[in-house]
Amino acid sequence: MTDWDSLRYILAVAREGGLSGAARVLGVNHATVSRQLAKAEDTAGVRFFTRLASGLQPTEAGQVAIAHAEEVEARMVALDMALAARDETEEGELKVTIPPLLADNHFAQDLKTFKELHPAIDLQIVGATEVLNLHRREADVAIRVTQSPEESLWGRMMSSQRAGWFAAPSFIEQYKDVIEGRDTETHLPYIAFLAWAQTNPTALFADLPSCRVAMRTDDMITAMALARQGVGMVRTAHFLGDSDPHLVRVPGLKLTDHTPLWVLTHPDLRHVPRVTEFMRFIAGRFTARRGYYMGPDASSADTVIRPDGAKFEGTVSEAAE
Repeated sequence: MTDWDSLRYILAVAREGGLSGAARVLGVNHATVSRQLAKAEDTAGVRFFTRLASGLQPTEAGQVAIAHAEEVEARMVALDMALAARDETEEGELKVTIPPLLADNHFAQDLKTFKELHPAIDLQIVGATEVLNLHRREADVAIRVTQSPEESLWGRMMSSQRAGWFAAPSFIEQYKDVIEGRDTETHLPYIAFLAWAQTNPTALFADLPSCRVAMRTDDMITAMALARQGVGMVRTAHFLGDSDPHLVRVPGLKLTDHTPLWVLTHPDLRHVPRVTEFMRFIAGRFTARRGYYMGPDASSADTVIRPDGAKFEGTVSEAAE
């Protein structure tokens, strides 16, 4: 078996653990993946996967094929990057990934303005909750919320962020005495995130009244929906909480430093004109509305913290140039 098409199906099935997941990432239907995998196994005369109740498990032959597939993929991506790096045109496809919660009306206006300035650039926006792999060129440019970008990427920090506690007005009224310190017996309910079990963010509760977990979730959209219903208060980025018409900041609780916003690309693509233009433009737009991400009384988080090294270009102020 020598064709890359078969190998990429095997690799996708291995990474996703099944046919449905592979179909999703490959952009085909379940039947196509099943047919291509059967064809590859018939051609090779071996089984690459064992069908288990928990999913597809690679056989010994499958492990060999997967290892070779990863080598072929790496070479093809390297070729793609090398050719893309020599692209000197300002037109063509540009795939940008951004977390859905950041893709708000401001970002939509950014895209509209950029498209008016560069109509020949075919913008494709991927609202991904997972981090797409820039090294496999799943995207050309990534807008990420992170404390420490991968050192192998190139880009800049666009803005600091701060976060605070938000709740429904009815919640504030119900727990007014607790919030203002007159009631020290009642515990203040809050929405907890499953990840907090590992990170144990005790500092978040240092200045709060006595609290209790009302409900746990792994999803910010769910957490904010619960907060709107008065189930508990929620800690979220200032721009998310402040822009929600059904939530208000919990009085007396300060905003605290939150995860910064970055724009990143693969180093080989940094000089491609449409990549350069988009990164310069979007960094300037995000930086210009820093107050939106930082919130009021922002003096406690003015310092820009960035990794050392030439991979990351400039400071927040330079990003607007």
